[in-house]
Amino acid sequence: MAKIETQTVEHNIDVLVIGGGIAGLTAAVSAKEKNPDAEVMIVEKQTTGYGGKANKGGGVLQYFDLEHTTPEMFVEYHANSVGCYLGNQNMLKRYVAMNNEMLDRMEGWGVTIPKLRIPTGPMTYMVGIDLNVTIQMRKTAQKLGVKIIDKVTVSDLLTEEDRIAGAVGYSIIDGTFYVFVAKSVILATGSQNYRVAPMWSNGRGDGIAAAYRAGAQMRNTEFGNFAQLYKVNSFQELVFGENNMFNALNENVTQNFRRFPEADVSSTALREWYEQMSAGKGPIYLHVPDVDDNPLAKIWDRPYGVPFWDADHGKARGLDPELEVAPGFVGEQSPVRVGDDMQTSIAGMYAAGDVCYCGSGAPGAVPAPPGRNRGSGILNAVFAGIISGESAAEYVKTIGESHICKAQAEAYKEDAYKPLEREEGVDPIEIIDAIQQILCPVENSIYMSQHRLDVLLRKLEKVKEKAKYMKADDLHGLLTCHEADAMVLCCEMQLRAASMRKESRGWFIREDYPDMDNENWLKWIIVQNKEGEMTFHTERVPVEEYDVQPPKY
Repeated sequence: MAKIETQTVEHNIDVLVIGGGIAGLTAAVSAKEKNPDAEVMIVEKQTTGYGGKANKGGGVLQYFDLEHTTPEMFVEYHANSVGCYLGNQNMLKRYVAMNNEMLDRMEGWGVTIPKLRIPTGPMTYMVGIDLNVTIQMRKTAQKLGVKIIDKVTVSDLLTEEDRIAGAVGYSIIDGTFYVFVAKSVILATGSQNYRVAPMWSNGRGDGIAAAYRAGAQMRNTEFGNFAQLYKVNSFQELVFGENNMFNALNENVTQNFRRFPEADVSSTALREWYEQMSAGKGPIYLHVPDVDDNPLAKIWDRPYGVPFWDADHGKARGLDPELEVAPGFVGEQSPVRVGDDMQTSIAGMYAAGDVCYCGSGAPGAVPAPPGRNRGSGILNAVFAGIISGESAAEYVKTIGESHICKAQAEAYKEDAYKPLEREEGVDPIEIIDAIQQILCPVENSIYMSQHRLDVLLRKLEKVKEKAKYMKADDLHGLLTCHEADAMVLCCEMQLRAASMRKESRGWFIREDYPDMDNENWLKWIIVQNKEGEMTFHTERVPVEEYDVQPPKY
């Protein structure tokens, strides 16, 4: 096929926000409120206000009763029981302390926050919001003067002398190539969810891949293995279902790994499913009265979401009369490393939301969101959006105009359209299927062993080679190729880091290393692209700077 000819459009802005979900919208609004004179632009590959996950799920925010629960109290619980000392306790404490401020600001941006709070776990509650939350946020952003470009996917980030200079991408409608010259960039593109679970599958990891290629550091890539229980026939998720698991002999198997209800699913529930099935005692069922009525959906007044939930649960009710369940892989790799101001390792580039939740260090040894705390995903996106937006707005006051390398932009342009120019090649769906087959089984991603990881890495090498020759028939196929590339990259980071961490900690379980090892593995694994090579090193968690110390430390 002949070389693709496209026009190029250039934009010069102060703050470029990549991603139009809850994190990107919060970042854009916060930047504009902090610096009204700054020119702020959101670029979204689908439609701003309709992208992301906040408007596709249960619509709940985490809530802390700060009159009775101090940030220090929650951090102590979290470090001991959830994050297992791998977390950034200072950031987690700040997140809790800002709880009321975040809810108040969301109300000021047009989001309805009900007063009813439902307990979900030790010291935590959740409050339901309607699924039009991001539509309301888009209206607020536009009123403040935030510019929005939809249907344009950002393929690569531009750098100049070790700082961010902008980004490039293309329209998925007509193929127009865009060059965004920016003083600052906020990455809010979501996590890597490997296109499996329906509610979560719009997390395609393309922003993670762009950040990696630009040289940004990744942290905690091994925690991209979130899974939860689903109804076997309808593939509908079952929140809190793991508290009532029974095998085919009608034995309560929840008591094998849990003595009391917990806030969210842990990997031990999925390990138990695997061990029961391996012992020939499956299938696994839930004994939960009225589970199909989904009472949480209607506790709060949410007219935008109720018709969706009614249809979803009505369909599932007919398909799953016996409530047989199995683990469904979700992913939730969120590894872009950020500091306390949401600054990435590239000067002038910040990140917010699911793209950097684990990379912030805050949730510790769990995939995040939900990080074993329901509602923390949306609220963390707001938290990180506020901080990144304000940080970027201040940063652009301190620097002069950005200048991009034209040759770098042209090279990215040529590379972006290559799958369209191939006469023959590999269907990207074949690559996506192969990655899903590698990661989805429980014994590959939840209950791991060195032998199985070695086998998977050998399989991945074959997939990587095939992925070099992906072919697209149209612009949507081109986007699929780039998203498949991101899946391959994220899978490699996850498996290689998992192979490196020789212990079990929190959500992370190794069959061959069943114990937590604070002497050797109280460390973060850092991944970085150095001249085209994927490199790994460890950094010791600075626990002496935190309030909660691990045992025997």
